Amino acid sequence: MGLYKDLFNFSAKVGCLEGYLYERKDVDLSSLPNWIGNIEKMFKKFPREIKADIYEEYVAILKKILLSAKKILDKEDKLVLRLKRMISEKIL
Repeated sequence: MGLYKDLFNFSAKVGCLEGYLYERKDVDLSSLPNWIGNIEKMFKKFPREIKADIYEEYVAILKKILLSAKKILDKEDKLVLRLKRMISEKIL
């Protein structure tokens, strides 16, 4: 895939996950591990310059996703812990 296509797909996945979790109680939890894992992998594959350029927005949206996830998952759930790790990671 080309870089612009990768950026588009990454943005779509992150935005869809935020929207999917926002104010929902009836979430299909089975899809979340792969969804979050794909977002993490996609971000890590971007060139350093891209990651540096979008890092603040990436962390901000992960924080929104985490807030929504905490409403439906236990605070010690693997996905909550994974999101916290992703937020605190210094990938640059």
